[in-house]
Amino acid sequence: MTDNTDFDPTDVDRRRFLKATGLAGAGGMTAIAGCAGGGDGTEEPTDTAGGGGGDGDGGETTTADPGEIQEGGTLVWGHSEVTQNLDIHQTATASTGRFLNSVYDALVGLTRDLELSTDPDVASPGLATDWEVSDDLMTYTFTLREGVTFHDGTELTAEDVKYSFDRIADPETGAIMQFVFGSTDSVEVEDDYTVVVNQSERYQPFLRQLAFSGTSIVPADSGDTIGDEPVGTGPFEFVMRQQGNRAELEAFDDYWGEGPYLDTVEERTVTDPDSRLTGIQEGSYDVINDIPLDDINDVVGNEGDDIKTRTWSPLSWAFLNMNNNEPPFDDPDFRKAVDFCIDKQALVDGALFGNGEPTASPSFPASAFRNEDISPRGQDFDRAAELFEQSQYDVGEFDLTFKVTTNYPWHVDAATLMQQFFQQAGLNVEIQQLQWSDWLSQVFANGDFTLSMVNFFTFWEPAYLYTSLWTSDGSFNFRGYASDEYDQAVADAAQASGREEAIPLYQEAQSIIHEDVPDVMLWFRDGTLAAKDHVHGMDTMLSPNNSELGFGRVWMDQG
Repeated sequence: MTDNTDFDPTDVDRRRFLKATGLAGAGGMTAIAGCAGGGDGTEEPTDTAGGGGGDGDGGETTTADPGEIQEGGTLVWGHSEVTQNLDIHQTATASTGRFLNSVYDALVGLTRDLELSTDPDVASPGLATDWEVSDDLMTYTFTLREGVTFHDGTELTAEDVKYSFDRIADPETGAIMQFVFGSTDSVEVEDDYTVVVNQSERYQPFLRQLAFSGTSIVPADSGDTIGDEPVGTGPFEFVMRQQGNRAELEAFDDYWGEGPYLDTVEERTVTDPDSRLTGIQEGSYDVINDIPLDDINDVVGNEGDDIKTRTWSPLSWAFLNMNNNEPPFDDPDFRKAVDFCIDKQALVDGALFGNGEPTASPSFPASAFRNEDISPRGQDFDRAAELFEQSQYDVGEFDLTFKVTTNYPWHVDAATLMQQFFQQAGLNVEIQQLQWSDWLSQVFANGDFTLSMVNFFTFWEPAYLYTSLWTSDGSFNFRGYASDEYDQAVADAAQASGREEAIPLYQEAQSIIHEDVPDVMLWFRDGTLAAKDHVHGMDTMLSPNNSELGFGRVWMDQG
């Protein structure tokens, strides 16, 4: 195991990125869009795991009466993103997470309300039937489900859990969630169905982070092959993929839980929003994610056709990225001035067609960890001028390039609006439109940018969110922000004895980045799904993190 104290974040981030994307020589993210939705969980580790439960839309997944379910059929999914590296531990793109979510199971289950659970019927069931946590949070003992089979025919045992956790913790793996095991001293096999994790120091978020797909359990000694042939314990097994075109999952007959009901899920990569909508309207697809933003109001709730929809908020959050390592954005006054130039509601209305809302914090709106004392700064060119004057740089001194990916047309629209705001403030900004792979390589991997923007998904847990994005050595801190005060607040929160002690520390961290403005928080974006009328179980499809999809309890009319 490692305590990560000697990391060179630049080297580690680049290596992890290369493995996560699978872009040969290029030197996308579960966190970065195209890639990473999230808010914050509120549960606490307890001596034994809690059960699931809920009530309708806000609780656990529900399906039709089993007598009504029809088995069989191929569901064709029009997917909005290109999948990247298929190694579940290395991959960092939400697109790949959506695809692999039906292939893998994590150790710890998660309810729709982001509570940990051992119940097999929760939204995201886990492989542990029980766990015990010592009072000092230094020892975690997990009891595994018996009779669980991997897709390769081998039985799940404690050896597989140990292998998976050791592999994630090994820096050479390049696992996106390596930090989860930064305080882990050892993982020990007590017997076939009991595994013990010993910590070298208290890490309060540990149990919650074992519910992430990035800590999923893989077969022992499978690390050299799972990037090409994923093998998990989920309801569907991997069949094939033609990257950027199509992929296929097949029902796993020996799945340990309920379902699956479909024979096959066929993923078709359809990055053009209009093509996805036309495809489902014409019957080429059975389900699509991400209805085109400019068509949502016409499609959602339209009873005149054979399409049904689901919407939720938030799907993701977006921010304006400024390279803190280079002038003029190494000056916090200059960065804050940029914040005052932007009309966030105008961005939501103009780029998202109103399908979202401005935010000053990336934490879920209902999260107990969210700092409600901060709010988006309003557009104020007078205040911006004052701050530009206070900074060490002249406002017209730089010709700034705003790199934005065409993979998200609403980003191009938002960049165009912001360019107009910046010009009113005297900033010279040129927009450069990049393909998604070029954006990933130039901006995220190599830090070759001055201005950019991106979405993030799946960060429902505060330690993952605030550690990864803004700590000095955070795996997603590609903007180069560094603050000892911020790092200390996040570190203290991770060392807290419980949630109530951690909440004000994470809220303090939010206040610090709101004042330092390493990035400008822009919006929460709504999410949408559309399916043909013959598709059932849509309410079970969305994972608790509001980003990944699961097809294990989805079925179709066979008449």
